[in-house]
Amino acid sequence: MLTVKSTTLSSFAMASALLLAACNTTSKSEQPEMVSNWSAITGKNWQLSMVVDGNETLAPMSPVLASANFTADSKVVGSTGCNRYFGTYEENDGKLKLSPLGATQMMCVEDAMAIENAFNNAMEKVSDWQLTKDALVLSDTNGKPIMEFVPITP
Repeated sequence: MLTVKSTTLSSFAMASALLLAACNTTSKSEQPEMVSNWSAITGKNWQLSMVVDGNETLAPMSPVLASANFTADSKVVGSTGCNRYFGTYEENDGKLKLSPLGATQMMCVEDAMAIENAFNNAMEKVSDWQLTKDALVLSDTNGKPIMEFVPITP
């Protein structure tokens, strides 16, 4: 009788441990799939979905749609949501260095100017990049995400 209780108790303990272990694991589909090949970024149009401005996170909405296109020949071009910009970049093993950007100088509505100012400030701080299956994330030297882009689909 003692052997049956021990076996039942041991089986219950083992099943409980397995159940808890299963609850604590993250399935592969829940983990972001990271891409480390810069060629997956170049030649595509990316739309800004988030930019950090100091302690504030801004999410641009239509018609203020900022964008970026990193060309294979180390140029970056796009829109701040108000003005067009251009510059160059250097990418090396997940590190990204952008040149100071040149831009047109049109006056735009207040919301567009706020996004443009945040965009320009963030671009000066970009140090790293990561590509998940959903977004291009640009981070500062501390690894803090400061900009996020999503692919523009035609």
